Amino acid sequence: MKKFLLPILAIIVFAACQPTKESRLERIAALEVQTMQDAKEISKERADSLLSMYDSYIMDFPTDTNSAIILYKAADVSTNVMYCDKAISYLERLISDFPDFYLVEIAKFKIGSVYEKACNNKEKAKEAYGKFAQEYPDSEFANDAAILFQMLDMSDEMDMIRGFEAKNAETITVED
Repeated sequence: MKKFLLPILAIIVFAACQPTKESRLERIAALEVQTMQDAKEISKERADSLLSMYDSYIMDFPTDTNSAIILYKAADVSTNVMYCDKAISYLERLISDFPDFYLVEIAKFKIGSVYEKACNNKEKAKEAYGKFAQEYPDSEFANDAAILFQMLDMSDEMDMIRGFEAKNAETITVED
């Protein structure tokens, strides 16, 4: 009897020591808060720790809606530390694994931003913004995508200013 009691007790203790879904979400939230409070720019070490926690959660709870949110946050963190491929991968996984989730539209828009800022790839950014504008013409972000698409063709800030001034000059105003 004692032979069987010890292994069963070890399994119970081991299972009790495993972090629960809720405790893991709490630890993730605590590190997120600390990360945002401590630095204006996220350090790569802190980002790597947070991404490891995110990856672990996503692997253990792949269909949980919290995983969808975490995928979006992981893309954000990856973008901030210029992990281009990781950021794109997180967004693509969010889109493919949770196609009906409310963040999918925003994730598709964000792909253009990641290509532009983290990847420094204007062509891919234009492609992503153009695809978004075609797929979501009635989105609240459709106009932003169109503007960002156009801005990628401009060589400097003066081109942007001249473009906006020309656009404003074409706009007809009605005075009372």
